[in-house]
Amino acid sequence: RGGSAAPRGERRSMAAPAAGAAGKEEEPTPAQVQATFQQIEKECTVLLNKIAELEQEANEHQLVLKAFEKVEPSRRCFRMIGGVLVERTVAEVKPAVEMNRDKIKQAVAQLEQQMKKKTEQRTQFAEKYGLNRQNAGQQAPAVDQAAQKGGGSVLV
Repeated sequence: RGGSAAPRGERRSMAAPAAGAAGKEEEPTPAQVQATFQQIEKECTVLLNKIAELEQEANEHQLVLKAFEKVEPSRRCFRMIGGVLVERTVAEVKPAVEMNRDKIKQAVAQLEQQMKKKTEQRTQFAEKYGLNRQNAGQQAPAVDQAAQKGGGSVLV
């Protein structure tokens, strides 16, 4: 009997934390809310950076195409393909550059759609948990004040 009582106790102790964990999932702690919000903000920043990078590449492609307009199609030019510089004519390279520019613009449009969705998600999350930029700025000093009060017993 003594040996069978121990496993029962273990089962009970394992079930109790599971119930507590389910309760925490329904109502996240302020730290979890802030961490989630910061993760969403980080994803928005990554998307913005990628959009800016691709727009710059599209602009560079546009500059190349503009330069191609001023030269004859039989003129030779050089193109980097897979790390290898190859010699081609403007007539051969121009369609490929146009196609690449168009694909980059499509990618930018897709990223802008993702950014729009992520921004909506951020706004909904902020409204759901009562977050906004002004309150975030006001909460930080409150945390500093609490740290100062608790730090009064620390000797320097």
